[in-house]
Formats: sequence, C-alpha cells, structure tokens
Amino acid sequence: MKLMRRPTALSLMSIDHLLRKHVFKSTFMSSIALSKLLALLIPLAVFSLPTLLMAQAGSLDPTFGVNGIVTTANTSANASAIQSDGKIVVAGAISTVQNPEQPGLLRYTSNGTLDPGFGAGGELMIALASSNTGAAFAVAIQTDGKILAAAPADLDLTIFRFNTNGSPDTTFGSNGAVAIPAAGLFIGQSSGAMTVQSDGKILVVTRSIVARLLANGQLDSTFGSNGAAPTVGGQSVALLPNGEILIGIGSVMSLYTANGSLETRFGVNGQTAGFTFNGAGGFAVSTNTITNVTKIITAGSITTSPSLTSAQTITGFLLVRYNSDGTVDNNFGRHGGVATPFPGNILAHAFAVALQTNGDIVAAGQTALTDVDAIPGPSDFGLARYNANGKIDTTFGNAGFVSTSFGNSEAFVKIVLIQTDGKIVATGNSNNGTTIARYLAN
Repeated sequence: MKLMRRPTALSLMSIDHLLRKHVFKSTFMSSIALSKLLALLIPLAVFSLPTLLMAQAGSLDPTFGVNGIVTTANTSANASAIQSDGKIVVAGAISTVQNPEQPGLLRYTSNGTLDPGFGAGGELMIALASSNTGAAFAVAIQTDGKILAAAPADLDLTIFRFNTNGSPDTTFGSNGAVAIPAAGLFIGQSSGAMTVQSDGKILVVTRSIVARLLANGQLDSTFGSNGAAPTVGGQSVALLPNGEILIGIGSVMSLYTANGSLETRFGVNGQTAGFTFNGAGGFAVSTNTITNVTKIITAGSITTSPSLTSAQTITGFLLVRYNSDGTVDNNFGRHGGVATPFPGNILAHAFAVALQTNGDIVAAGQTALTDVDAIPGPSDFGLARYNANGKIDTTFGNAGFVSTSFGNSEAFVKIVLIQTDGKIVATGNSNNGTTIARYLAN
C-alpha cells in the first residue's frame, strides 16, 4: 500500500529550515539531541497532513473515466493499443441498423474520454462498399502515429491504415486498404493480431496464415510464398530479438523464421506442448538485457478442481513459462506452471497477459461465481498479479486478485496493456458495450 500525500505547510523544506535554525546554530547539540529532534519533527509533518490518500495496487484509477471505468454503448472490443501520447485505440465493431458487426475503431484520451479529434467524436466506422464485413480484430500503432487495423471485408482479410485523425492513408495500398486473398474466405467472426517490425514491415496473423506487408502495403515477396505463409493457428504475435516470429493460439505457441518457415527445432515440431482448454489466452515475451535470455509467458485456463457435477467444476488462470527453445521453464511456479483459481469463484479464465517493467506478471480475463460457459450469468473483469517467479503478488488487490463487477452484466477482459507510467489498462466487453478499466499498479 502506498501513501499519496497532498502538499502540507510542514514540508521537508520546513523541517530543513527548523533543523538549520535549532540544530546547526548550536555547536553544542549532540548527535543524540539531533536524532531526538528528527524523531519529533517527522511525525509532526505526517500528522499535520490534511488528507492521506490510500492507494492500493489494483485499485481502479479515479482519474480515468468515471471512477476508473469507461463504457461505450453499441460497440464491442476485440483488440487495443496505446499510442505514445497515452491515447488508447480500440478495434472492434460499431453496431448499425444495417450491420451490427460493422468494423470500427474507437480512440480515447488518456483520461478515458472519447477523443473528439478522431473520426466522429472518437468513433471511426470503417466504411466499405460491401455488406460482407465483420468486426475489426487487430490493431497496431506505427512509430509515426499512423494506425493499422485488420478486418474481414468482401470476404477477404483486409488491412487498413489511417492517419492520426482517422482519415484513410491513401499512400497505403488502394485508398488505404490492402486485401490478402491468400487468407481464404473470411466469413463471420475472425481473430488474429498485428505487429510492426522495426524496419516498418507489417506482420498480420490469423488462424490460418501469417502475412508480411511492406510499409506501402505491398505484400513482401521475400516472405513465405509471395508474402504469406501457412500457420498452425494464430491469435497473437510477437517478434523475438533474433527476428523470429512467435505466434500463439490460446496458450499454445508456434515459432517461425524471419522468412515465414516453421521453426521445427522449437518445442515439438515447432509448437509448444501447451494446454488448449477453450482456445483462448495470450502470451508475453521478456528478454533480460544483461544475460540476453528470453522467456515466454503464456496465459490460459485450466481445471483446478474437477467435480462429478459439471456446474461445480472449478477453473482457474493458468500461466506457463517457456524457454526460448520452446521447452518448459521448470524454474517457474510448479514444474513450469501456475494454476490459480479465484477465491470463492467457480470460473476463472485468463484471456490476456502483460509484463510490468519490474518483471511482475499481470493476467486478465473473466471470473464468476457460476459456470457462465454452461449457463449465462453475471461475470466480472478478473485480474491477478504474480511475481516474476510465478508466486501470487499479495500486495495487489485482494491478496493478489481483483474482480470488477458490472452488476448483472456478463463482462470479461480481452486485452491487458501496461502504460509507460505502469498503470494497467484492461479492455473488454460488458452488456453495455466496449468497457475499459484502468488500475493502479503501485
């Protein structure tokens, strides 16, 4: 717990002044007298504070939205990214009469209000000629501030690029859009991810392919077959320090060379021996800058207490840490993994994970008193924080756990991100629409 103090009349400068006046003027005062004076003055400074604000790590950030939460009706979120200026960009759907899954982007200022300088009052509908569209499922921010998004359009995987104000970037592809027919037919809900390489090339993954585009939107002919390569499934993507590409589906990962070939020396024939469970999850990569050792943390779900009555079977967050060669890191948790049920709850699924700069691990997803997978019911945003070795961080929330309720709404976190100031941004959905909660980290 951290004390956040407002300025007071009896500040450290005041203490310094008193010390100079009453201590250093006297050449006869002993070190014992000095320590007694300090013991007297410092408590006076503390007790003279007009207000003590107690801020627990894991508490909702009162400077964000309304008491730490922002909800945008008639929209849904699939992915998010944080700009260098702290603004939050969300990719998903904007419901219209013609199409409840119209692809769109939302942008929020750092205090949680919709950004009036983006699209129409902070909402940008991705206009397409065809009604064969679906929600945007990936977003990435370039170093120049331009925004990339992926969505199914005209049954093709399509990448869009926008200027910082939300207008199409006409220097990219055809009027700001690039279709990738190699991905096959995109019908209904799609999933995947994007990232931008340091050289400006753009990687996009789906359940069936990984493709790489040049900065101008052309497919990179040096990658895969004319810019695309098959995958064994992808919902998330990251670049390793050596340029190889790590792709995850749920909490299972596969590794590809920089030119798009499956790296069969990784794990078992290029894949980790992971836990698929419900196919949802994510991963985060850390590299020690001193030892140059890379570790991979995956988040997913696991049954922690089976029952003959399915409604009483308890599930929890699952973290597994892998070495850079895809083998399980036995120095983490118990035999490389950590299974964490939420106290008092039947259900807990981790859908995302992020690493703080101090090495702490934040996993986020959904938790509920009942099995909402079987019978719909209310659920909460669920977050848990772990130390770098996999032990639950009891200084976070309630003994390591945070549950944020939205009344009778079903709610869940899809993406968790760490701001440069360390605050935790959890983006997901509730019955009221796109829902973002920001939490204090310290």
